[in-house]
Amino acid sequence: MNKTLVIKLLALASMALILIFALLRIEWKVQERKTTRDNAVSGIARQYAESQQQAGPLLWLHCSETQTLARLDEKNQPRLEQVQSDCSRTLRPAQLVAKGRLDVEERQRGIYKARLYLARLRLESRFEGFALDLKPNQTLKGAYWIFSVSDPRGLKRITVRDEHGKAMTVEPGTAGSPMESGFHIAVSPESLGSPQTLTADIELAGSGRFDWLPVARQNDFSLASRWPHPGFSGNYLPETRTISDQGFEARWRINDFATGGDAVLNRAHAAVAEAGEYVAPANQPTGFRHAFGVSLIDPVDAYVQSDRAVRYGFLFILLTLGGFFLFELLKRKPLHPLQYLLIGFAVVVFFLLLLALSEHIGFLAAYLAAAAACTVLIAAYGRTLLGSWQASGILGTGYGLLYAGLYQLLTSEDHALLMGAWLTFGVLALTMYLTRRLNWQEIGQAPQPVSAGLRSE
Repeated sequence: MNKTLVIKLLALASMALILIFALLRIEWKVQERKTTRDNAVSGIARQYAESQQQAGPLLWLHCSETQTLARLDEKNQPRLEQVQSDCSRTLRPAQLVAKGRLDVEERQRGIYKARLYLARLRLESRFEGFALDLKPNQTLKGAYWIFSVSDPRGLKRITVRDEHGKAMTVEPGTAGSPMESGFHIAVSPESLGSPQTLTADIELAGSGRFDWLPVARQNDFSLASRWPHPGFSGNYLPETRTISDQGFEARWRINDFATGGDAVLNRAHAAVAEAGEYVAPANQPTGFRHAFGVSLIDPVDAYVQSDRAVRYGFLFILLTLGGFFLFELLKRKPLHPLQYLLIGFAVVVFFLLLLALSEHIGFLAAYLAAAAACTVLIAAYGRTLLGSWQASGILGTGYGLLYAGLYQLLTSEDHALLMGAWLTFGVLALTMYLTRRLNWQEIGQAPQPVSAGLRSE
């Protein structure tokens, strides 16, 4: 066994572990900076308004029922006792047509930005008339139109009119209904026997995400904004949508067959966020299971892209150490382990530069600057190893192509596995071709001296 080769490979493996540990520290730093960014954005939202989920209108009938129960007293004798129980119920509209526009702005805290919006909503709803049909032991305490919003601090303007165009008196709170927050309007129980039509104009501020709840039997929702990067979320994708650099428009049509009728008012057990979506803080009310809406996403999240880039760092380290080891074998020019380590750290520093620069100048510009700096550094240092500027130029070109390939992997998420597999195959094939005539048994051995007899000949 060639001990020199084994020792060299063990040294390379040790250096690879050191470089991978440094890479893991950078990955940890990416997550730390991302958490700092999320905390800053959440801080802005807490002071402005959280993500909003709007539901309503609903008709809330606050009712109590007197029941007579037979109980045993302390002498074990039966006695009758009257107790009050709740017989309240929530009625949904027959039809709801909602139109909205999101005016989006960005506010900054330090180097971090939060996306805020003002939703200008118009809700046109129709309730069918019905008879109360109260039992003799039931008492109607009040009837209310209920509008629910998840964060009432965002309510800026509310105007609700009846079918005659008369403005109605709006009160804060949800009048004891199951809805946790919002506003309500008292309604005369005598008017419920005939169909009712409500038109509500609402200005609602929020951040990150806006959701609607399809409470009616027939729902028609339309939403538009100048924000060009919507992320449609929830249980229902829009039926039609148009997205361009000037913004987006989307429309949903949802009915009881899709929502399950009254099941639309069931709350979700836990909020589950999809990739790239805005995550509401834990102190917000639990959302409705059938809610849907739009998130104001950032298509090029510097921390997500940096994290993905760092995951390919292991491949870069192996290619770097393997490439210089291959050079040492072919040119029979030994390299010191510290030279391997310095080149490896130059590769690792690329990812640190990428993270730091992307927080200030955008991901693409940060990638170009970091890749150019590290490529020049490696090529200049390689001049002393390779012995000529021409060879170091070839080395720099190779690293430039590697960085270009990595960027393609980052921007082509759907084809990243395919491109990575072909890249690995190409590197392996090139290595096998260059070492096809190499005698591995002679590596590290001293040249055999020529005998005197052979010299005389």
